[in-house]
Amino acid sequence: MAVAKKKNFVREIRVPQQARSRKTRARALDAAVACFEELGYDETTTAEIARRARIGVGTLYGYFRDKRDILLELLGETVNEIANYAIRELDPAAWHGNDPREQIRNLIDALFRTRRINPGMQRILWERYFKDPEFRSAVQEIEQRVIAALVLLLESLRAGGLVRIDDSTTAAFVVYSSVEWTASRLILAGDEAAVDRAVVATSDMVSRFLFD
Repeated sequence: MAVAKKKNFVREIRVPQQARSRKTRARALDAAVACFEELGYDETTTAEIARRARIGVGTLYGYFRDKRDILLELLGETVNEIANYAIRELDPAAWHGNDPREQIRNLIDALFRTRRINPGMQRILWERYFKDPEFRSAVQEIEQRVIAALVLLLESLRAGGLVRIDDSTTAAFVVYSSVEWTASRLILAGDEAAVDRAVVATSDMVSRFLFD
């Protein structure tokens, strides 16, 4: 199973040069987040975003083409923050010389914590996943970047005789998919109380798969 190489989910962003305009644009983004999380994407209008940002609708259109343009930028920021956070925890240098089972626990906890990064926006991302190919690309961007980093980690551990697996690519896909689905279900349900228990159970499952 080949891991596709993808570019980061980066869009052309038109950022004004003047400090006052940048602050106005940032205020519009903050207002959009509040609207999307409270009302949902479909029910949010550019007029409501402008009202909450205390700017005119015309001013809003000076920064963004439409509400979809706003949401894509917000999701792009969330996607890259999540991927970067997870990839830092997958650096092989931090694993060698340490208890791999404890490192797995730390890794699973880190991946679960990424679901606490802008949770409202992540729920909206999943809401749009099946409706818009560009939103779906945002999800796939997380998958490909994190899976690629996980493959490198497992290859390093396998070279040191620390894991029993032979196919690092498939193992990375299985581990990531299992963790991703569990974490996403928790964040979609808003069940914070279950996160710690899920970290323990998922860590045990992954450790058995990799080491036993």
